[in-house]
Formats: sequence, structure tokens, C-alpha cells
Amino acid sequence: MAGNLLASFYSRSRINRLLENFSLILSLFLVFLLLSGESALGARKSSTSILGIREFSTPGYARVVLILNRETFDFKSGVLKKPTRIFLDIPRGRLLKRTQIPKFSPRTSIVSRLRFGKQHQNSLRLVIDISKKNDVKYRVFTLPSPQRIVVDVWAKRTGISKPFSGEGRKRPESDKSARALRAPPRRKKLTRREMNLAQKFRQGLGRIVLDPGHGGKDPGAVGIAGLREKRVALDIALRTRRVLRRVLPGNRVYLTRTTDRYISLSDRTTFANEYDADIFVSIHANSARSRRVHGIETYLLSEASSRRALKLAARESGTTIARMTDLQKILNDLGLRSKVAESQQLAQRVQQAMLSRLRPSYRGVRNLGVKRGPFYVLLGAQMPSILVEVAFISNRREARRMNSPKYRQALAEGIARGIMQFVGAGYRKSRK
Repeated sequence: MAGNLLASFYSRSRINRLLENFSLILSLFLVFLLLSGESALGARKSSTSILGIREFSTPGYARVVLILNRETFDFKSGVLKKPTRIFLDIPRGRLLKRTQIPKFSPRTSIVSRLRFGKQHQNSLRLVIDISKKNDVKYRVFTLPSPQRIVVDVWAKRTGISKPFSGEGRKRPESDKSARALRAPPRRKKLTRREMNLAQKFRQGLGRIVLDPGHGGKDPGAVGIAGLREKRVALDIALRTRRVLRRVLPGNRVYLTRTTDRYISLSDRTTFANEYDADIFVSIHANSARSRRVHGIETYLLSEASSRRALKLAARESGTTIARMTDLQKILNDLGLRSKVAESQQLAQRVQQAMLSRLRPSYRGVRNLGVKRGPFYVLLGAQMPSILVEVAFISNRREARRMNSPKYRQALAEGIARGIMQFVGAGYRKSRK
């Protein structure tokens, strides 16, 4: 019996030791798992994830915004040549699978493509390919709430001047050359680019682009009795072209569209820039929730002068107020408002000329004034540019008038008169 008790004691003692060893092993294993988990979590937390990408671009400028999960400053950037591209290296960077990469049209944007790749094992590289052979400058900075890396890209504009053809040459003295030196110098014939606006239009070298708003799949505002902005805008633009061709003979008047077809907003100013236009006028019709609202107003590109101007810019641009707010910040930050003073003068001339033409024949034509707004259709224009809202087709009286060819002709003559006053030419009333 004593032997059995002793055996039992040893057996229990072995089991206890085994349990203690097992507990120790289990504890060590759990500690290992905990440490591994913390290490993995720490690695995940230290990585910089790109949650989203936003962009804004024109033929001469682009902004690319990377929305991040955390703040980071240890990125590197630079410009590579042949072909021109900008790179941004983000250490421990990670592009989430759900992140959508924006696409660009090289015809309407300085950027042709965004690419991502691994520069090193733990470094994510963003490459911004530049369209055509643009020489660019750029800047990179961060913004908080949410954490962002912002890349701004501009095209460098270089003015090329022709040297004087005779500079540096030595000619032998002669009686003829001596007489030529004593004679008054001949006046150099100016090129179109060297002329001021009035000289261009006096010489028949002026160029005007009229832009009928919306078109095709984009009807614009729909007013009373099914009146559509796209049709009204096209009719007034065609009438304005006819008037301008009569009163400014020899000068060119182009339309961004002559039929009911869709054109993107960026293509409209690109069209004007490609034709080296001197004036750009976008023609639209307005609408409002309240049918009592009526009148004529003219806009130039800038930060919105009122909340209603911001809403109108969002509607005409087919986007949200939040996106318009982003554009306002860009305008304020970078000064992308080309020819602001000239655009203000053009807007005032056209606004006043429309009122002067309409008021003798039509009662109650309301002057809503010249205003400012972040209109996409004006962004990137390299000439004085305005957007005209000729009427509220949501208002019963103005919708009825807009259905009249006579009223649309009067509006066209008012727009043409304002343009002529701006370029310094006299106005002759044209036949219909």
C-alpha cells in the first residue's frame, strides 16, 4: 500500500510538472502572437495609404490631390525628361485596390496620364506624364483635414522675340547708304500679335469666338412650355455671328458649335485658344426655382460674388457646389484668372449694350449687373472672356419673349454692339 501511495504521488507530481511546462509554453506562444500582432499593426499604421485621388486640369495647368490616411512629409519629387514627367516617391506608400485613378485627355489637359509603381520595395512612385512637349514647372505641398499631398503643374510660357535683322552687320559706306541713314526710317509693319485690339479689328484681323452653351445630350435649363436653353443659346449665337460679320467685315467670327451637338466645357476654351481668339463670349439662358426671378446678367471668371453666383456656376458647369468651392480655392491660390481687367470691361460693355437695345421696345427688362463666378467654361481662356445669361426661361414673361425671333434678334444685336464698343469700332445697325 505504501508503494501504491508513493507511485501515485510521483505520478501526480509529473502531471503537475507537465502542466506547468505546458502553461509556460502556452504563455510564451501567446506573448509571441501578441508581439507579432502589434508589430504587424504598427507596420500597417506606419504605411501611407492613398484613399482617393482628385484632379483638376486645363491645357496649361493641372492639380492632382492624393487623399491619405495619415500625415506624411518624407516624400521626394522631381522632373524627368524625354518624355517630360513629374514623379513623387512616397516611402511605405500603398495604393488601395478600390482607389480609382483619373483619366485625362491630352487634347484638353496638360497631363496625359497618372501612373503608379514600386520604385523600391517599400516606396510607392506616382508618375504624372505631361502631354505633348510642354516645358513645365511644379510644386508639391501638404494640406490637413483630410491629410493630402497636392501637386500643381503649370506650362512654362516663353515669349519669343525676333532679333533685329540688321543687328551686328557692317556694311560698306556708300552714297546710297548715307542717304538712307539720313532719310526717316520706314515704319515697320506690325504683325497681328504686335497689334492692340483696336488695330486688329480695324485691319480686319480680329477673331471672335461665340460659344452657344450646352448642346446634344446636355439640354441645359428647361423652361416654361419646354423651352430649352441649348436651342435658345444656339439661335442667339448664330444671329450674333451674322450681325458681327456685317458690322465688322473682314474679321473672323467662329462658333464652338453650329448644330445641336455636345461639346465638353474644356474643349470650348481650347477651341478659342487654338484659333488665337481675341474675345470669347459664352451665351446661356438662366432659370430659377422662383418664377418671379427675371433679368439679364453677365459673368467673368473669378471667385463667386454671391452664393447664387456659386450655385449658378455649379449648374452651368454640371457639377456640385463642393467642387465649385475647390475651384474657387484654386483660383484664389494660383491666380488662374486670365485677362481679368479686360474681361470686366467686356462684360460691362455687353451688359449695358443689351439693356440699351431691349429697353426702348420691351418693358421691365431688369439689370442684374456684372458678376463674378468660377465657371469651368471660362477657365483656361487666354483672352478676355465672359458668360452671358440673356434671360430666365423659368419666368413666364421672359420665356414668352425668348420664343420670339424678334426678341432673340434684339439680344444678338445688343451682344454685337457691346463687342464692337469693346474693340473700339463704331456700331452700324444691321439688317436681319
